[in-house]
Parts: sequence; C-alpha cells; structure tokens
Amino acid sequence: MELSEILKIDGELPRQRKIYALVLKLGVPAILAQLASVAMQYIDAAMVGSLGASASAAVGVVTSSTWIAFGLASAIAMGFSVQIAHAIGANDTTQAKEVFREGLAICCVLSCLLSLIGISLSPHLPSLLGAEPKIWYDASAYFFVCSCAIPFFQLRVFSANVLQCAGNTKIPSILNSLLCVFDIFFNYFLIFSSREIAIGKFLIHMPGANLGVAGAAIGTACAEVIISIAMFIVAFRMPDLHFDFSFSKFSKDILKTAAKISGPMALESVVMNGAYIVITSIVAPLGAVSLAADIFGFTAESICYLVGVGISIAATTLVGQALGAHRKALARKFAWSAVKCGVLIVTLMAISMYFLAPAIFSWLTPDTAVQKLGVKILRIVLLSEPLFAASTIIVGALRGAKDTFIPSMFTLVGEWFVLIPLASFLVKDYGLVGVWTGICINFCIRGILFLLRLRSEKSWLKIEENRCEFQSTMV
Repeated sequence: MELSEILKIDGELPRQRKIYALVLKLGVPAILAQLASVAMQYIDAAMVGSLGASASAAVGVVTSSTWIAFGLASAIAMGFSVQIAHAIGANDTTQAKEVFREGLAICCVLSCLLSLIGISLSPHLPSLLGAEPKIWYDASAYFFVCSCAIPFFQLRVFSANVLQCAGNTKIPSILNSLLCVFDIFFNYFLIFSSREIAIGKFLIHMPGANLGVAGAAIGTACAEVIISIAMFIVAFRMPDLHFDFSFSKFSKDILKTAAKISGPMALESVVMNGAYIVITSIVAPLGAVSLAADIFGFTAESICYLVGVGISIAATTLVGQALGAHRKALARKFAWSAVKCGVLIVTLMAISMYFLAPAIFSWLTPDTAVQKLGVKILRIVLLSEPLFAASTIIVGALRGAKDTFIPSMFTLVGEWFVLIPLASFLVKDYGLVGVWTGICINFCIRGILFLLRLRSEKSWLKIEENRCEFQSTMV
C-alpha cells in the first residue's frame, strides 16, 4: 500500500505489517544511498591510507571541520524539505512548489557564504587544531577543495531531501550510488602517479596526476558537481515541485518556519561537530597513528550509522506527511515502527562488525599499528550502536513533526557535558581508547534521552497540534 493511499483512509490505522513494509520501502533506498556514501568513505580512506599514516592523519585532522560546513548545509536544506513533506501530505502542490523555489534560492546564497568562510580558514586550520607541522600542507589543501565544493554539496542534499520528503527515495539512492562510482573513478586518476598495470600478458599505461591527499578531495568535488546537477534536474522536473522562475516575493511564513526548523539543527551541527573538533585537538597530540586510527574508526563505524540515517529519512517523510494530513495517531505509529525496525537491523550489524573488525581495518590501512588500535576503538563503540541508532531515527521522526529545538539541546548536553569532559579525563591514562570510551557513553546517554522524548508524545505531537489549531483559527 502506498503512503498516499494510507493517508486518505480517515480514522483507520493500517496493520503493523504494512507499516513496517512502508518503513522499509522508503528506508531501504535511503539506506542503499547511505551505503554508497559509506563505501565512498571506505574507498577514499583506503586510497589515501595506502599513501601512509601521515596522509590519513592529514584528512582526519580537518574532517570534523568539513562536517560542520556540510552539517550546516544539510540543516538549511531540511528547513524547507520538511515543509514540502507537510504540503504534499496536505495535497497542496502550490505550497510545495513555492517552498522548493524559495529553498533553492536561500540554499544557494548561504552555501556560497559557507564556502567563502571555509576557503579563508583553510591555510590556518591544521595549525589551529594542533596537528603536526608535517601534515599542515596536505590538510589545508584537502579542506580548501572541500570548501570549494560546499555549494554543490548543498544543491545535492537539498534536491535529495526534497525528493525523499516527497516520497521518492529511489532516485536519490541511484544518484548517490553513482556519486560513489564517479568518486572512485576520479580518485583513481588524481591521487596516484602514472603507472603500468598488468592485465594478463598485457601492460596498460594508466595516467595519474599524483596529487595525493588533494587529489582525493578534487575527485570527490568533481563527483559532487555531476551528481548535484543531475539530482536538481530530477527534483525540478517532478510535477508536484516544478515551479516558474519568474520573480515573486518571498513568503515570510515559509522563511520563518524554515528558520525554526533549520536554526536548532544548525546549532546542533555546530555543537556536535565543534565538539569533534575539540576531540580531534585532544587526539592530534597522540601522534599520526592515533589520528589515523581515529578517522578510520569513524569510517568503519559509519556502516552501522548509515542504517539509522536511512530509516531516519523514511521517518521524516512518514511523520511529516502524516501530520500534514492531520493524522497524529498515524504519525505516532510511524515513528515507533521506524525506531523498532532500525534498532533491530543495527543491532544485528553491530554484532557482525564486532567479529569482522580486524578484517575491516586490514582492508582500510596496511599499517599494523593503526589496525590494532582501530579494532580496539571500533569494538568499544559498537556496544552503543543500538541506542545510537534509536537516537538517530528519533531525530528524523521529530524533524517530521518540526520538533528540532529539544533534540539540539540533547546533543549539546551529550557532546559538551558528557563527551568532552570524559575524553579529556580518560585520554591521560588510556589514550585513544579512553576517548572512544567517552564516545560510547555519550551515544548511550543520548539514546536514552531521545527515547524519553519520543515517549512523551504530548510534547512533540502537541507542537504540530498547536500549529494546526493556529492555522485553523486564521482561516
């Protein structure tokens, strides 16, 4: 049964089996898209890792900073895409088109501003983060290229979010998978030098730019340009979203609602990734091996995280459209079903990865010291994955209800009042293992807080109820 059909059935909730089927129908393509993204991270990490621990450390030291920029871009996009989910749920295509038009303009302007800020910071960032001088040049070059690509990342994420909130998760999945393919293609020729490759009895000359770490960033940026344009074209051609480029005034209501949704999310991104910048500065003095193991640890862990993100996207769509159709009981059922489904899948994956950890790190890097340390920290954080998945999925459900402020406060508490104090204390005696123990405890506490928030249904459902009542009085 399609989501649009379920929304039309007043006063009747579908069977649990149909709810799970719908969660998976929307979630699986999103998971596959995230899987492609994680595969890209794995391949990037392996390609850069083959250059040595210093090259991996150069990428790792600025990764948290790139996450801030990309997180802000994602927050801006979500402020408009959630409104599109509500408009489509209410069968108001005129409103959906207007939100898409205004969102595109705002995203373009703000992403260019973020790009300029990143470019200006790139020469100084590695030294400010306390990295070893020998990796400053590569780290600065990597961050510079990533900053240049922010507008295209913004366009891709905004267009993908719009498609997903409109109920189309297949096209973003396909295009994000192609992003991985293009990234591998460009990296292969940009990172390494020219070389001879033996295929049977034949030697084939493979050209290479020998750009090293910078080549990895340029390859990813080239892939972003191609896929972001394709993603926008697909979104723009959808009948429910196609708008006229003629000039018209911006709607204060749309911008105000976007600010209310995006503002807390942007704060959450800054708070969370700012905390990881602090964590990077704590890890950096431990040396290149610890720094490389740290970034590889996040890369390896992300294969579990991707399931939570994929189901979270489905939860945003389902809850957003249900509330747009004024089906609060259905929205509640969608949210809890998404959490149960996602946590079960992630738990099974975490158990598998616990035993596969040595094989994963042997593939990511040839450095045995990095491998040994990476396995230790990955196994620690895997213990928290079920609760971390719950928090990730609940965030998506709450976004669908336009409830973003309280979740951002949970992140603030977890990152700055749990993670950083624990990491600062434990690193003295336990090094990187102590830091990742703090990460594990933080994930567990956040998961419990988000479960309590979802359980207090009157809180997050009341937000939308009040808005609906306000709108009805205005009419």
